[in-house]
Amino acid sequence: MRGKTTYSVKGWALWTLTLFISSCLVLDIVLTVWASRAIISVPPNTVESEAAFLASIGRPDSPAGWGLPDPESFTLDRGVVQLAGWYFDNPADGGCGVVLLHGRGGTRLGILDYARLFWPRGCDIVSYDARQHGDSRGAYGTFGFYEGGDALAMVDWLVARAGLARGDIGLFGVSYGATSSLMAAGEAPDLAFAAVDSAFSDLPTIAHDRGEQAFGEPLASVLWMPSLWLAGRVAGFDPWAVSAVEAVQRARSPILLIHSLTDDTIYYQHSERIYAACDPARCVLHLTDWGAPHGDSWGTRPEAYQALVDAFLDEYVPGFAER
Repeated sequence: MRGKTTYSVKGWALWTLTLFISSCLVLDIVLTVWASRAIISVPPNTVESEAAFLASIGRPDSPAGWGLPDPESFTLDRGVVQLAGWYFDNPADGGCGVVLLHGRGGTRLGILDYARLFWPRGCDIVSYDARQHGDSRGAYGTFGFYEGGDALAMVDWLVARAGLARGDIGLFGVSYGATSSLMAAGEAPDLAFAAVDSAFSDLPTIAHDRGEQAFGEPLASVLWMPSLWLAGRVAGFDPWAVSAVEAVQRARSPILLIHSLTDDTIYYQHSERIYAACDPARCVLHLTDWGAPHGDSWGTRPEAYQALVDAFLDEYVPGFAER
């Protein structure tokens, strides 16, 4: 009887341990699949929904609100992806252009806030919805892997539309759009410049950071690598190739990095790592101490921000239009 009882206890313990391990594995698989989808999928958003949000926080909700004329709407065919864009023809004809790249979850409308940095110089402006954002098509977002090429396609569209050279056109991006801009600059040495705000250094690092913010450790460390791998398999890209650090090593255009010291979404150390890999003869890093949240140094202190951008252009891109 005693032997049977001992066997029953051992059997129960083994069954319980097996159930626990199996449950943990199932939970890990479920969380990995969920996290991988979260990496490459963006919640539905539209220009109209962003306009409503901007109006609710007291910011302009149309191009006219930022002092811009009615845009020319266009669609750029990128094969399996179609990108919806706006073109603003500057009547001042400054002989320059800037392509604006918005952050994750944004659209071509919200990024127009930054057009004020370049419109007074006489520059034409292009803003567009990144793939899987707004009115653009595409099943997945890839954090710059394909978006860098999309940005260069927009540059070439502007070259053809406005009669400019690539050397007359710069990129300006925020957050998701910042790293996409740097990825583009790494493949196009003839751009006028790339100016970015709140860039992340590489996809594996930001994926781990965001996982840690959402789940804490050690779960983030357990999930990030299989989640990234699965995201890459599903969306058809290499997550480990998304690296602004490597891109700036290939870039030859002047690069401006701006990051708020109080950014709690993408930590400012990301921009420090990018700057450390960049040629200091053509790269500038400004860490703002204005108390700005993620990607909002411009909204927090616009005059000081404008001064940073103007000083960069005047020193590193002296032939870029006139103020």
